[in-house]
Amino acid sequence: MAGKPTKGTYTYPQVFWKQPWEWLSRYRDINTFLAMGFYGGLSLLMIAYAYLHQNLAWWQIGLLASGGFLTWTLTEYVLHRFVLHYVEDHPVIQRWHNFAHGAHHDVPKDLRFVTVSPFMSFPIAVVFWGLFWAILGWKLVWAFYAGFGIGYVLYEYVHYAIHRYPHPPFGFLRHLWQNHQLHHYKTPDKRFGVTNTLWDRVFGTYA
Repeated sequence: MAGKPTKGTYTYPQVFWKQPWEWLSRYRDINTFLAMGFYGGLSLLMIAYAYLHQNLAWWQIGLLASGGFLTWTLTEYVLHRFVLHYVEDHPVIQRWHNFAHGAHHDVPKDLRFVTVSPFMSFPIAVVFWGLFWAILGWKLVWAFYAGFGIGYVLYEYVHYAIHRYPHPPFGFLRHLWQNHQLHHYKTPDKRFGVTNTLWDRVFGTYA
């Protein structure tokens, strides 16, 4: 399992038992705002490409991006529930779980473990782009994926802000703060949505 906190710090979880793979854990603390800037900038470039090179109208871009954003909310729920919370007794699975999400649940106030590791996020992003390209085709995938990427950026910021600030900046966000705190401290097997509670309500995990 994950290492134990000592004197306000946390021992990085060991992912695998042999070099050179253990060095992956040392880069677990990628800065949230760097991740937001990278994926946010990429999403804006995709919108520009859809408009300038694929000749889509703004209303088409908006519709596709909205579909991508909604798809992200479902993806957020599915990945959090079935991938990040998947763990079993096998030592390899346990170490992977520690790297991916277990360390975050062990020390939820440690901001090093809040942002998804780039070693996870980028390969997953490429896979999803390929999936959407196969479904939508070259012309439509850019605007759709831009909305998907904006949803991911929003997720990273909201997740960071919930763990960084004890109170939300706006009152209407209070339920998201409360919902995620309950996920960590009361019901880790429920309340998997971070930016929304829609899919928890749909699939009966809102508690």
